[in-house]
Amino acid sequence: MTRKVGIVSYALEGFQGEARMSSDELVFRAVNSALRKAGVGRDSIDAVAVSSVDAYDGITISNGLTAPAAGGYEKDATRIQGGGIGAILSAYASIQSGSAELAVVAGGDAVRYDDAAISNASYDVHFHRGSGITNIQSYGLVATSLLKQGVATEDDFARTAAKNYKAGTTNRHAHITSGYSYEDVSSSPMVAWPLRALEIAPVSKGSAALILASEKRAKELTRNPLWITGIAAGSNTYAGSWQDLLEMKGLRKAISNAYKSASIKNPIADIDFFELYTPASPLELAYYEPLGLCERGKASMLLKNGIRFSGREIEVNPSGGALCTNPGNCGGVYRAAIAMEYLEKHDHARRGFIQDSDINLGFMGETYHVMILEKETR
Repeated sequence: MTRKVGIVSYALEGFQGEARMSSDELVFRAVNSALRKAGVGRDSIDAVAVSSVDAYDGITISNGLTAPAAGGYEKDATRIQGGGIGAILSAYASIQSGSAELAVVAGGDAVRYDDAAISNASYDVHFHRGSGITNIQSYGLVATSLLKQGVATEDDFARTAAKNYKAGTTNRHAHITSGYSYEDVSSSPMVAWPLRALEIAPVSKGSAALILASEKRAKELTRNPLWITGIAAGSNTYAGSWQDLLEMKGLRKAISNAYKSASIKNPIADIDFFELYTPASPLELAYYEPLGLCERGKASMLLKNGIRFSGREIEVNPSGGALCTNPGNCGGVYRAAIAMEYLEKHDHARRGFIQDSDINLGFMGETYHVMILEKETR
């Protein structure tokens, strides 16, 4: 029998600049705050899932620091590498299995690192690394393909970035709140054609924590739990063709399974907002069609006309997205917390979609995770 799993609390720490604390200190502060908001202590926790990547933490087995800080000492603690929703999926599975009633999900980013060097080191040592490719160059290659296919134009890339920067000005947790305009973006330096500097996400520092609960515990702890009605993952072939990469089969599989779990028939009608992991602005346009928001090749038109249903506008990245806040370890946890805040503040919004992946390190063999959060229906 499927058990309902809800998220009853969240907390965010930092993100406005360079971290003034270590990763474990950031995680401790975020988890402690989330537990206090939920009205529970560490003794109530049954499981802990930490989202971390050794390369971003500067040490191996980095959860040796962050898991205890998240309350995982002498608990069932798991470490998941990736953007963060993978860790949520692990905690969700613990509650679904009946082995946990209350679980913590957390991650933190504090260490300064050479983003290009770490990204290049993640590529296959025999076939890709020697070319010097990095995450930003791989985003540029995908953007070039979108231009060639007629999916979008360079103007569309700049307009997408400007849309997100405008949204970020209202996000009190955002790293970048400058509200860069289309003119600012389109005149920023070229980094990896056709990508300009302001079309590429920053490296953000901070920590995020969530408290997940079984239906029984969720209803004991809050009158308004947010339910995870769909959650799924999908991976692309590691050594597949360039066409395989562009088709994003892993993302499509994850979306399909999450929509099925949440009984989503028409995403434009059934979902109120989307928080997507798009570390380069062209990727948002590439995701519109797999999400079911437009037909193939119509992303540009959707950007210009907006996503509307029955007189309401469906927002994409109302937080400003990764262009405004981009933590490597806890990005998916951050976006889930941001989605919770959006649902709490907007009475009209009932259901939100959150997506992440491990493409912070670059493309090839990427894994995508998606989740659907839904308000309690009365």
